[in-house]
Amino acid sequence: MAAIPSYRAEMVGLSERDRTLLRSLLAASQARTGIRWDGGAGQPVVHFIDIDGQPGAEFWQSLAAEERRDAAIVISAAEPAGGALWLPKPLRSASLLGVLEQMTLPVRGPAPAAAKPAPTGTASAPARTRNPNDPMPLLDVFDDPAATTARVVQSSYWPDLVLGGGNAHAMRTAPLESYIEGFAASSQVSRVAKYTGGPLDDELRIDPETLRWLVMLHAPLGELARRLPRAERVRLRTLPGFGHLPHTLQHVRMAAWLTQHTASPQELAEMTGLDSEAVQRFLGACDAIGLLQEIAAAPVPTVAAPTVAPAAVAPIMVAAPPLARVAVLSAAVEPVVEEEIDAAATEVPAPLDEPVVAAEADVPLENMSVLERLRATRAQNRARVAAAIRDVQSR
Repeated sequence: MAAIPSYRAEMVGLSERDRTLLRSLLAASQARTGIRWDGGAGQPVVHFIDIDGQPGAEFWQSLAAEERRDAAIVISAAEPAGGALWLPKPLRSASLLGVLEQMTLPVRGPAPAAAKPAPTGTASAPARTRNPNDPMPLLDVFDDPAATTARVVQSSYWPDLVLGGGNAHAMRTAPLESYIEGFAASSQVSRVAKYTGGPLDDELRIDPETLRWLVMLHAPLGELARRLPRAERVRLRTLPGFGHLPHTLQHVRMAAWLTQHTASPQELAEMTGLDSEAVQRFLGACDAIGLLQEIAAAPVPTVAAPTVAPAAVAPIMVAAPPLARVAVLSAAVEPVVEEEIDAAATEVPAPLDEPVVAAEADVPLENMSVLERLRATRAQNRARVAAAIRDVQSR
């Protein structure tokens, strides 16, 4: 007797009323379609997505083209574009049966063939495989999207997480604050296993991007060292989704600046007043969700200092005047010394016909030396002063 195929219905974005109604319709359709919809976590998944709300619309956009075609049914009031399988609102049994008949349900892949034993005597030893129960950081679990079924991720530091196939989405089992406190202690995972529980409330859905963001902001630095960016200058491709990402005012300021400019971590720290660790965590969080661009620092061109040639100073040529002119100018500007005037005033005036420096008077002026000319001029001045005094006294 052939086994009855079993599938798991995953409902995204539906209200609680529509969830209950759809479960009832799926259970009632088993007699007509021969399909069971109570499959566990290991069964193929069919997504029922209400795209009239934001959570469902975002999830629909995140699906690959193959998943939209083979494993997704759109629920909405209006028919969507693109030829997707459409279950119109309000939900009706006839509409559901019609959609299931059009749908190529996903099938479980064939079981992998048993690995052949390695021939003995080979020189190379088999590669060491990692024990899935060994502790590993949560971000490493996100980096491995190979699993096609839902998995439960457990840790001794924070509540369980349920990851959907391919890590396309996640479900939390506790308030978000519990994960923030747990990540601050450690992001280490103690166990990853298939999820065997029942459906979770859609309100518990959380974007893996949010979990990456929170780990980079709160986990111990020792676990994040290899993920922190080391670029000298960075910028952001676009703003982070602050609508669902927990953030501070400094995060918004740095993000707004980096979407328009490049900056170094030191410049961001000076601009916001944060320490270097907080800046590095923010940049690491942006890098973890694919927004960071590392900018190579451009070499600073070496500009040679301009050489200023000394200004040529024209030599000042001072022409020496003739000796005769120097003597005349010296005599003309020679001040009348007061003590000499006083002495001349107390001297007994000589008669007008007294010879004045007879020896020098006989010598032509042009034949005298400069000193002799000065002495002769001085004697003449004294004679004139004495004559003027006598003239005054005689009146």
